[in-house]
Amino acid sequence: MKRKFILSGSFAMIWLLISVFFAVYWAQEIGEDLPVVYVWWVIIGIALLPGFLMSMMFFSNILNWKRNMYPDTDEDVTILMCAHNEAQVIEKAVRAVLAQKYAGNIRLIIVDNASEDHTKEKIEVMKKIPSDCVIEYTYCEKIGKSNALNHGLAMVDTAYFITVDADTCLQKHAVQKIMNHIVSCKSACVAANLFVKNAEESFITKMQNYDYFLSIAAVKRFQGAYHSTLVAQGAFSAYNTKAVRAVGGWKNVMGEDIVLTYEMLEKGMKSDYEPLAVGYTIVPKTLKELYKQRKRWAIGMLEGLGTVPPWKQGNIYSVFFTMVNCSVIYLDLAFLFGFLPGLLLAFAGYYYFVGFCTLFTVLLSLFMYSSMYLYQQELGIQHEDSLTGFLCFFISFQIIQSAASLQGYISCLLGKKEKWK
Repeated sequence: MKRKFILSGSFAMIWLLISVFFAVYWAQEIGEDLPVVYVWWVIIGIALLPGFLMSMMFFSNILNWKRNMYPDTDEDVTILMCAHNEAQVIEKAVRAVLAQKYAGNIRLIIVDNASEDHTKEKIEVMKKIPSDCVIEYTYCEKIGKSNALNHGLAMVDTAYFITVDADTCLQKHAVQKIMNHIVSCKSACVAANLFVKNAEESFITKMQNYDYFLSIAAVKRFQGAYHSTLVAQGAFSAYNTKAVRAVGGWKNVMGEDIVLTYEMLEKGMKSDYEPLAVGYTIVPKTLKELYKQRKRWAIGMLEGLGTVPPWKQGNIYSVFFTMVNCSVIYLDLAFLFGFLPGLLLAFAGYYYFVGFCTLFTVLLSLFMYSSMYLYQQELGIQHEDSLTGFLCFFISFQIIQSAASLQGYISCLLGKKEKWK
Protein backbone atom coordinates (compact mmCIF):
# COMPACT_ATOMS: atom_id res chain seq x y z
CA MET A 1 0.00 0.00 0.00
CA LYS A 2 2.78 2.42 0.97
CA ARG A 3 4.78 1.54 -2.16
CA LYS A 4 1.83 2.23 -4.46
CA PHE A 5 1.14 5.54 -2.74
CA ILE A 6 4.76 6.64 -3.18
CA LEU A 7 4.85 5.44 -6.80
CA SER A 8 1.65 7.27 -7.77
CA GLY A 9 2.92 10.40 -5.99
CA SER A 10 6.22 10.16 -7.88
CA PHE A 11 4.48 9.80 -11.24
CA ALA A 12 2.32 12.81 -10.38
CA MET A 13 5.38 14.83 -9.41
CA ILE A 14 6.99 14.10 -12.79
CA TRP A 15 3.79 15.27 -14.48
CA LEU A 16 3.86 18.42 -12.32
CA LEU A 17 7.49 19.21 -13.17
CA ILE A 18 6.78 18.90 -16.89
CA SER A 19 3.76 21.18 -16.49
CA VAL A 20 5.76 23.74 -14.51
CA PHE A 21 8.37 23.84 -17.29
CA PHE A 22 5.73 24.98 -19.77
CA ALA A 23 3.92 27.12 -17.20
CA VAL A 24 6.97 29.36 -16.63
CA TYR A 25 6.92 30.51 -20.25
CA TRP A 26 3.14 30.77 -20.13
CA ALA A 27 3.25 32.99 -17.01
CA GLN A 28 5.98 35.20 -18.44
CA GLU A 29 3.90 35.89 -21.53
CA ILE A 30 0.69 36.64 -19.61
CA GLY A 31 2.58 38.61 -16.95
CA GLU A 32 3.21 41.37 -19.46
CA ASP A 33 -0.51 42.25 -19.37
CA LEU A 34 -1.75 41.00 -15.95
CA PRO A 35 -0.41 41.11 -12.35
CA VAL A 36 2.14 38.31 -11.83
CA VAL A 37 0.68 37.21 -8.49
CA TYR A 38 -2.77 36.81 -10.01
CA VAL A 39 -1.33 34.99 -13.02
CA TRP A 40 0.41 32.36 -10.88
CA TRP A 41 -2.59 32.09 -8.55
CA VAL A 42 -4.75 31.16 -11.55
CA ILE A 43 -2.21 28.90 -13.29
CA ILE A 44 -1.60 26.87 -10.13
CA GLY A 45 -5.34 26.66 -9.43
CA ILE A 46 -6.57 25.66 -12.89
CA ALA A 47 -3.64 23.68 -14.28
CA LEU A 48 -0.77 22.72 -11.99
CA LEU A 49 -2.54 21.61 -8.83
CA PRO A 50 -5.50 19.93 -10.60
CA GLY A 51 -3.05 18.18 -12.91
CA PHE A 52 -0.98 16.89 -10.00
CA LEU A 53 -4.01 15.62 -8.07
CA MET A 54 -5.68 14.01 -11.08
CA SER A 55 -2.49 12.35 -12.26
CA MET A 56 -1.82 10.93 -8.79
CA MET A 57 -5.37 9.60 -8.62
CA PHE A 58 -5.09 8.19 -12.15
CA PHE A 59 -1.81 6.39 -11.49
CA SER A 60 -2.96 5.14 -8.08
CA ASN A 61 -6.18 3.72 -9.52
CA ILE A 62 -4.20 1.99 -12.27
CA LEU A 63 -1.82 0.47 -9.72
CA ASN A 64 -4.81 -0.64 -7.65
CA TRP A 65 -6.84 -1.91 -10.60
CA LYS A 66 -7.27 -5.45 -9.26
CA ARG A 67 -10.37 -5.82 -7.07
CA ASN A 68 -10.08 -7.65 -3.77
CA MET A 69 -12.46 -10.58 -3.36
CA TYR A 70 -13.63 -11.59 0.11
CA PRO A 71 -15.27 -14.80 1.39
CA ASP A 72 -19.04 -14.74 1.92
CA THR A 73 -20.10 -13.97 5.48
CA ASP A 74 -23.35 -14.91 7.19
CA GLU A 75 -22.99 -12.30 9.94
CA ASP A 76 -26.38 -10.95 11.03
CA VAL A 77 -26.82 -7.31 10.05
CA THR A 78 -29.19 -4.42 10.73
CA ILE A 79 -30.20 -1.93 8.04
CA LEU A 80 -31.20 1.58 9.12
CA MET A 81 -33.46 3.44 6.71
CA CYS A 82 -34.44 6.97 7.73
CA ALA A 83 -37.48 8.54 6.07
CA HIS A 84 -38.93 12.04 6.15
CA ASN A 85 -41.92 12.33 3.79
CA GLU A 86 -40.71 9.52 1.52
CA ALA A 87 -44.08 7.89 0.72
CA GLN A 88 -43.51 8.16 -3.04
CA VAL A 89 -40.19 6.29 -3.12
CA ILE A 90 -39.77 4.17 0.01
CA GLU A 91 -41.68 1.14 -1.29
CA LYS A 92 -39.08 0.41 -4.00
CA ALA A 93 -36.23 0.86 -1.51
CA VAL A 94 -37.81 -1.58 0.96
CA ARG A 95 -38.59 -4.15 -1.75
CA ALA A 96 -34.93 -4.01 -2.83
CA VAL A 97 -33.88 -4.86 0.73
CA LEU A 98 -36.37 -7.73 0.88
CA ALA A 99 -34.96 -9.09 -2.40
CA GLN A 100 -31.37 -9.27 -1.13
CA LYS A 101 -29.39 -12.46 -1.74
CA TYR A 102 -27.63 -12.58 1.63
CA ALA A 103 -26.33 -15.58 3.58
CA GLY A 104 -27.16 -14.07 6.98
CA ASN A 105 -30.21 -12.52 8.64
CA ILE A 106 -31.28 -8.95 7.85
CA ARG A 107 -33.22 -6.78 10.25
CA LEU A 108 -34.60 -3.62 8.63
CA ILE A 109 -35.34 -0.72 11.00
CA ILE A 110 -37.24 2.11 9.33
CA VAL A 111 -37.04 5.37 11.24
CA ASP A 112 -39.95 7.66 10.42
CA ASN A 113 -38.55 11.14 11.04
CA ALA A 114 -41.75 13.10 11.70
CA SER A 115 -43.21 12.44 8.24
CA GLU A 116 -46.41 14.28 7.36
CA ASP A 117 -47.36 12.18 4.34
CA HIS A 118 -48.30 8.49 4.05
CA THR A 119 -44.85 7.10 4.83
CA LYS A 120 -46.10 5.09 7.82
CA GLU A 121 -48.97 3.55 5.83
CA LYS A 122 -46.55 2.48 3.09
CA ILE A 123 -44.28 0.82 5.65
CA GLU A 124 -47.18 -1.05 7.27
CA VAL A 125 -48.07 -2.50 3.85
CA MET A 126 -44.45 -3.57 3.32
CA LYS A 127 -44.40 -5.39 6.68
CA LYS A 128 -47.05 -7.80 5.37
CA ILE A 129 -44.87 -9.02 2.50
CA PRO A 130 -43.59 -12.58 3.18
CA SER A 131 -39.82 -12.38 3.69
CA ASP A 132 -36.97 -13.67 5.85
CA CYS A 133 -36.10 -10.03 6.52
CA VAL A 134 -37.63 -8.57 9.69
CA ILE A 135 -39.11 -5.08 9.22
CA GLU A 136 -39.51 -2.81 12.25
CA TYR A 137 -41.10 0.64 12.28
CA THR A 138 -40.10 3.34 14.75
CA TYR A 139 -40.99 7.03 15.02
CA CYS A 140 -38.53 9.86 15.71
CA GLU A 141 -40.30 13.14 16.35
CA LYS A 142 -37.17 15.31 16.37
CA ILE A 143 -36.57 16.34 12.76
CA GLY A 144 -33.05 16.01 11.40
CA LYS A 145 -31.20 13.13 9.78
CA SER A 146 -28.65 12.83 12.58
CA ASN A 147 -31.50 12.59 15.10
CA ALA A 148 -33.18 9.85 13.07
CA LEU A 149 -29.92 7.92 12.64
CA ASN A 150 -29.05 8.08 16.33
CA HIS A 151 -32.60 7.01 17.18
CA GLY A 152 -32.14 3.94 15.00
CA LEU A 153 -28.60 3.29 16.27
CA ALA A 154 -29.96 2.87 19.80
CA MET A 155 -31.99 -0.10 18.51
CA VAL A 156 -29.11 -1.87 16.75
CA ASP A 157 -28.05 -5.12 18.43
CA THR A 158 -25.78 -6.53 15.71
CA ALA A 159 -22.00 -6.11 15.36
CA TYR A 160 -22.49 -4.36 12.02
CA PHE A 161 -25.18 -2.22 10.48
CA ILE A 162 -25.88 -0.60 7.14
CA THR A 163 -27.47 2.76 6.34
CA VAL A 164 -29.65 3.00 3.23
CA ASP A 165 -31.57 6.10 2.14
CA ALA A 166 -35.30 5.73 1.51
CA ASP A 167 -34.76 6.72 -2.14
CA THR A 168 -31.93 4.23 -2.75
CA CYS A 169 -32.47 0.74 -4.20
CA LEU A 170 -29.81 -1.90 -3.61
CA GLN A 171 -28.57 -4.28 -6.28
CA LYS A 172 -29.53 -7.80 -5.17
CA HIS A 173 -26.02 -8.82 -4.00
CA ALA A 174 -25.15 -5.42 -2.49
CA VAL A 175 -25.54 -6.37 1.18
CA GLN A 176 -23.47 -9.54 0.71
CA LYS A 177 -20.65 -7.66 -1.02
CA ILE A 178 -20.41 -4.82 1.48
CA MET A 179 -20.67 -7.17 4.46
CA ASN A 180 -17.97 -9.44 3.03
CA HIS A 181 -15.66 -6.43 2.90
CA ILE A 182 -16.29 -4.94 6.33
CA VAL A 183 -16.14 -8.30 8.13
CA SER A 184 -13.00 -9.54 6.34
CA CYS A 185 -11.09 -6.25 6.62
CA LYS A 186 -12.35 -5.35 10.11
CA SER A 187 -13.04 -1.83 8.86
CA ALA A 188 -14.87 0.84 10.84
CA CYS A 189 -16.93 1.71 7.77
CA VAL A 190 -17.20 0.82 4.08
CA ALA A 191 -18.67 3.15 1.47
CA ALA A 192 -20.64 1.59 -1.38
CA ASN A 193 -20.62 2.33 -5.11
CA LEU A 194 -23.59 4.58 -5.94
CA PHE A 195 -25.18 4.70 -9.40
CA VAL A 196 -27.91 7.11 -10.48
CA LYS A 197 -31.38 5.53 -10.55
CA ASN A 198 -33.22 8.31 -12.42
CA ALA A 199 -30.49 8.94 -15.01
CA GLU A 200 -32.92 9.50 -17.89
CA GLU A 201 -35.32 11.80 -16.05
CA SER A 202 -33.83 15.14 -17.10
CA PHE A 203 -30.82 16.92 -18.54
CA ILE A 204 -29.60 17.52 -14.97
CA THR A 205 -29.81 13.86 -13.96
CA LYS A 206 -27.93 12.80 -17.09
CA MET A 207 -25.00 14.98 -16.02
CA GLN A 208 -25.04 13.63 -12.47
CA ASN A 209 -25.07 10.11 -13.85
CA TYR A 210 -21.46 10.63 -14.95
CA ASP A 211 -20.49 12.54 -11.85
CA TYR A 212 -21.36 9.45 -9.77
CA PHE A 213 -20.19 6.86 -12.30
CA LEU A 214 -16.82 8.48 -13.07
CA SER A 215 -15.82 11.29 -10.75
CA ILE A 216 -17.16 10.34 -7.31
CA ALA A 217 -16.31 6.66 -7.84
CA ALA A 218 -12.74 7.53 -8.92
CA VAL A 219 -12.16 9.61 -5.79
CA LYS A 220 -13.52 6.87 -3.52
CA ARG A 221 -11.34 4.25 -5.24
CA PHE A 222 -8.30 6.46 -4.72
CA GLN A 223 -9.01 7.09 -1.04
CA GLY A 224 -10.27 3.58 -0.33
CA ALA A 225 -7.06 1.98 -1.60
CA TYR A 226 -5.39 3.47 1.50
CA HIS A 227 -8.24 2.78 3.97
CA SER A 228 -9.00 6.50 4.09
CA THR A 229 -12.31 7.05 2.28
CA LEU A 230 -13.33 10.47 3.57
CA VAL A 231 -17.09 9.98 3.23
CA ALA A 232 -18.96 6.80 4.03
CA GLN A 233 -22.15 8.28 2.56
CA GLY A 234 -25.41 7.81 4.40
CA ALA A 235 -27.16 6.74 1.17
CA PHE A 236 -25.49 3.32 1.37
CA SER A 237 -22.59 2.39 3.66
CA ALA A 238 -21.74 -0.30 6.21
CA TYR A 239 -20.49 0.41 9.74
CA ASN A 240 -18.97 -1.35 12.71
CA THR A 241 -21.48 -0.69 15.50
CA LYS A 242 -18.88 -0.35 18.27
CA ALA A 243 -16.82 2.07 16.17
CA VAL A 244 -19.79 4.37 15.56
CA ARG A 245 -20.80 4.32 19.21
CA ALA A 246 -17.19 4.98 20.25
CA VAL A 247 -17.30 8.39 18.55
CA GLY A 248 -20.77 9.22 19.85
CA GLY A 249 -22.79 8.52 16.71
CA TRP A 250 -23.80 11.25 14.30
CA LYS A 251 -23.44 14.94 15.13
CA ASN A 252 -26.26 17.40 14.46
CA VAL A 253 -24.64 19.01 11.43
CA MET A 254 -25.37 19.26 7.72
CA GLY A 255 -22.66 16.77 6.73
CA GLU A 256 -23.33 14.20 9.46
CA ASP A 257 -21.87 11.33 7.41
CA ILE A 258 -18.71 13.31 6.60
CA VAL A 259 -18.10 14.30 10.23
CA LEU A 260 -18.68 10.74 11.44
CA THR A 261 -16.14 9.36 8.94
CA TYR A 262 -13.58 12.03 9.85
CA GLU A 263 -13.95 11.21 13.55
CA MET A 264 -13.36 7.50 12.98
CA LEU A 265 -10.31 8.22 10.82
CA GLU A 266 -8.99 10.50 13.57
CA LYS A 267 -8.92 7.47 15.89
CA GLY A 268 -6.92 5.46 13.36
CA MET A 269 -9.85 3.32 12.18
CA LYS A 270 -10.12 2.07 8.60
CA SER A 271 -12.61 3.63 6.17
CA ASP A 272 -12.91 1.57 2.97
CA TYR A 273 -14.73 1.46 -0.36
CA GLU A 274 -16.42 -1.53 -2.00
CA PRO A 275 -17.09 -1.09 -5.76
CA LEU A 276 -19.12 -4.32 -6.03
CA ALA A 277 -21.67 -3.15 -3.45
CA VAL A 278 -23.95 -1.11 -5.71
CA GLY A 279 -26.91 1.05 -4.84
CA TYR A 280 -29.08 3.06 -7.23
CA THR A 281 -29.99 6.45 -5.76
CA ILE A 282 -32.38 9.17 -6.89
CA VAL A 283 -30.56 12.44 -7.61
CA PRO A 284 -31.90 16.01 -7.96
CA LYS A 285 -33.76 16.46 -11.26
CA THR A 286 -33.67 20.27 -11.49
CA LEU A 287 -30.81 22.75 -11.48
CA LYS A 288 -32.18 24.41 -8.34
CA GLU A 289 -32.31 21.10 -6.43
CA LEU A 290 -28.81 20.13 -7.60
CA TYR A 291 -27.44 23.53 -6.62
CA LYS A 292 -28.89 23.23 -3.11
CA GLN A 293 -27.51 19.69 -2.71
CA ARG A 294 -23.97 20.64 -3.73
CA LYS A 295 -24.16 23.68 -1.47
CA ARG A 296 -24.98 21.35 1.44
CA TRP A 297 -22.11 19.05 0.47
CA ALA A 298 -19.68 21.99 0.57
CA ILE A 299 -20.94 22.93 4.02
CA GLY A 300 -20.52 19.32 5.12
CA MET A 301 -16.92 19.28 3.92
CA LEU A 302 -16.12 22.40 5.95
CA GLU A 303 -17.87 20.88 8.98
CA GLY A 304 -15.67 17.80 8.66
CA LEU A 305 -12.49 19.87 8.35
CA GLY A 306 -13.59 22.03 11.29
CA THR A 307 -14.25 19.01 13.48
CA VAL A 308 -11.08 17.12 12.57
CA PRO A 309 -8.50 19.28 10.75
CA PRO A 310 -5.83 17.50 8.68
CA TRP A 311 -3.13 17.65 11.35
CA LYS A 312 -5.36 15.69 13.74
CA GLN A 313 -5.98 12.83 11.34
CA GLY A 314 -4.94 9.33 12.37
CA ASN A 315 -2.51 8.38 9.57
CA ILE A 316 -0.49 9.94 6.79
CA TYR A 317 -3.02 8.92 4.13
CA SER A 318 -6.02 10.56 5.79
CA VAL A 319 -3.84 13.62 6.45
CA PHE A 320 -3.07 13.81 2.73
CA PHE A 321 -6.67 13.37 1.60
CA THR A 322 -8.05 15.95 4.04
CA MET A 323 -5.36 18.36 2.85
CA VAL A 324 -6.65 17.74 -0.67
CA ASN A 325 -10.14 18.62 0.56
CA CYS A 326 -8.74 21.89 1.92
CA SER A 327 -7.28 22.64 -1.50
CA VAL A 328 -10.70 22.11 -3.13
CA ILE A 329 -11.76 25.51 -1.76
CA TYR A 330 -8.86 27.17 -3.58
CA LEU A 331 -9.53 25.15 -6.74
CA ASP A 332 -13.17 26.28 -6.78
CA LEU A 333 -12.13 29.93 -6.42
CA ALA A 334 -9.47 29.63 -9.13
CA PHE A 335 -11.99 28.02 -11.48
CA LEU A 336 -14.63 30.70 -10.91
CA PHE A 337 -12.33 33.73 -10.87
CA GLY A 338 -9.58 32.50 -13.15
CA PHE A 339 -10.66 29.87 -15.66
CA LEU A 340 -14.15 31.23 -16.42
CA PRO A 341 -12.93 34.81 -17.06
CA GLY A 342 -10.09 33.28 -19.09
CA LEU A 343 -12.62 31.34 -21.16
CA LEU A 344 -14.58 34.52 -21.90
CA LEU A 345 -11.36 36.30 -22.87
CA ALA A 346 -10.45 33.39 -25.17
CA PHE A 347 -13.65 33.97 -27.14
CA ALA A 348 -12.46 37.54 -27.58
CA GLY A 349 -9.08 36.34 -28.86
CA TYR A 350 -7.05 36.74 -25.64
CA TYR A 351 -5.70 33.29 -24.71
CA TYR A 352 -4.38 34.19 -21.28
CA PHE A 353 -5.55 31.20 -19.21
CA VAL A 354 -7.01 28.84 -21.79
CA GLY A 355 -3.76 27.53 -23.18
CA PHE A 356 -1.35 24.63 -23.46
CA CYS A 357 -1.15 23.72 -19.75
CA THR A 358 -4.91 23.73 -19.35
CA LEU A 359 -5.04 21.39 -22.35
CA PHE A 360 -2.74 19.06 -20.37
CA THR A 361 -5.30 18.99 -17.57
CA VAL A 362 -8.18 18.37 -19.97
CA LEU A 363 -6.36 15.44 -21.59
CA LEU A 364 -5.52 13.97 -18.20
CA SER A 365 -9.18 14.25 -17.19
CA LEU A 366 -10.21 12.32 -20.29
CA PHE A 367 -7.64 9.60 -19.56
CA MET A 368 -8.86 9.34 -15.97
CA TYR A 369 -12.53 9.20 -16.96
CA SER A 370 -11.81 6.61 -19.67
CA SER A 371 -9.99 4.31 -17.23
CA MET A 372 -12.75 4.74 -14.63
CA TYR A 373 -15.40 3.95 -17.25
CA LEU A 374 -13.62 0.71 -18.17
CA TYR A 375 -13.23 -0.23 -14.50
CA GLN A 376 -16.93 0.34 -13.78
CA GLN A 377 -17.93 -1.54 -16.93
CA GLU A 378 -15.93 -4.57 -15.77
CA LEU A 379 -18.16 -4.79 -12.69
CA GLY A 380 -21.00 -5.93 -14.95
CA ILE A 381 -23.52 -3.64 -13.25
CA GLN A 382 -26.37 -2.07 -15.24
CA HIS A 383 -25.65 1.53 -16.17
CA GLU A 384 -27.40 4.04 -18.44
CA ASP A 385 -25.10 5.62 -21.04
CA SER A 386 -25.67 8.98 -22.73
CA LEU A 387 -23.14 10.80 -24.92
CA THR A 388 -25.06 14.07 -24.40
CA GLY A 389 -24.99 13.53 -20.64
CA PHE A 390 -21.25 12.93 -20.62
CA LEU A 391 -20.46 15.96 -22.80
CA CYS A 392 -22.63 18.20 -20.64
CA PHE A 393 -21.00 16.79 -17.51
CA PHE A 394 -17.49 17.29 -18.89
CA ILE A 395 -18.12 20.81 -20.19
CA SER A 396 -20.48 22.41 -17.69
CA PHE A 397 -20.85 20.41 -14.47
CA GLN A 398 -17.87 22.02 -12.74
CA ILE A 399 -19.45 25.46 -13.15
CA ILE A 400 -22.51 24.37 -11.17
CA GLN A 401 -20.40 22.51 -8.61
CA SER A 402 -18.00 25.40 -7.94
CA ALA A 403 -20.71 28.09 -7.84
CA ALA A 404 -22.82 26.08 -5.39
CA SER A 405 -19.77 25.24 -3.29
CA LEU A 406 -18.77 28.90 -3.08
CA GLN A 407 -22.18 29.81 -1.71
CA GLY A 408 -21.88 26.91 0.72
CA TYR A 409 -18.49 28.15 1.96
CA ILE A 410 -19.90 31.64 2.50
CA SER A 411 -23.02 30.28 4.21
CA CYS A 412 -20.90 28.18 6.55
CA LEU A 413 -18.61 31.09 7.41
CA LEU A 414 -21.63 33.26 8.18
CA GLY A 415 -23.04 30.53 10.42
CA LYS A 416 -26.29 30.10 8.49
CA LYS A 417 -28.32 26.94 9.20
CA GLU A 418 -29.52 24.65 6.43
CA LYS A 419 -32.31 22.06 6.61
CA TRP A 420 -32.09 18.30 5.93
CA LYS A 421 -35.11 18.53 3.63
